[in-house]
Amino acid sequence: MGFFSSKKESSQESKNESSSIKSSNKNDFVKDIIPTPTTNVSTLKDTLKVKANIEGGGSIVIGGLFDGDIEIDDTLFIEKGAKFSGTVKAKNVKISGEFSGVVYSTAVEVTKSGIFEGNIKSNKAFLGGKVKGIIRSIDSLEISSTGIVDTKECKSKRIKVQGKVEGRVVASELLEVTNSGSINGEIITKGIRTEQGGVIIGNIQTYDASLHETESNKQFSLDEINSNSNDIDDEIANLINIKPDDIKKYAKKDDDSIKRIPSEKKES
Repeated sequence: MGFFSSKKESSQESKNESSSIKSSNKNDFVKDIIPTPTTNVSTLKDTLKVKANIEGGGSIVIGGLFDGDIEIDDTLFIEKGAKFSGTVKAKNVKISGEFSGVVYSTAVEVTKSGIFEGNIKSNKAFLGGKVKGIIRSIDSLEISSTGIVDTKECKSKRIKVQGKVEGRVVASELLEVTNSGSINGEIITKGIRTEQGGVIIGNIQTYDASLHETESNKQFSLDEINSNSNDIDDEIANLINIKPDDIKKYAKKDDDSIKRIPSEKKES
C-alpha cells in the first residue's frame, strides 16, 4: 500500500486528541476511550484521496479522503479533518473526522469533533460528536454531554445519556439520563434513572423481550462480525423499510440516492 506512511509523524496528533478528551468537563469522557493506535499502523496522509478496498492486519489511521471498504483486525482511526465513506469491519473504530457508512466493530467511539452518518453495530459505543443513523450497541451505549444523536433507533442493554437524543431509545436493562441529558422520542426500557435537570419528552414503555428483542444480546468477537452482519443488516433494513442489499446506499450522504431506494414493503 504505497499511499500509506509510518505512524510516527502522527504521534503529536494522538497526544492532542487525548488531551482534548481529558480536559473536558465532568460529564464528558474522562479518558481516551479507544486509544489512538501507535504501533503496527499504516497511515493515509491528509493530502491524499483514495478510492479502494482494504483487507489486512494491524491498524489504519486515515487523515485524508477515503472511499471504500476496510476490514482489519485492529483499530481504524479517522482523524479530525478526514472523510471516510464506506463499510468498516474492525476490532475498534474511532472517529474524529467525518464518517458516512456502516460500522461493524467490538467498540466504536465518535469523539467531540466527529460527525457520523450511517449504521453502527458494536458491543460498546461512546458518542461524543454528531451522530445520525441507527445504533445497535449490544452491551452499552454512552452519549457524552457533547453528543448529539438523531436516530431512527438506538438500542443497547445499558444506555447513558449525557447529551441530546432525538428518536427511539431501547434499553433492555437500564436507561440513565443525567442532569445534562435530554431525550425526545419513544422510550422503551426495563429500568430508568433520571437525575434532576434531565429531560425526557415522549412516551415511555416497559421493555418486554418477547416484543422488543429481535436479535441476541450476546456479545460477539471480531471473528463473528461477518456471520452477524447479515442479521443486523436485515433488522436495520426492516426498520427503515428498505432491502438489506441497499444498506450501503442508505448510509451514503447523497439524499437523491436514498430516495431512489426501492421499498421492500408496499402498502396495500
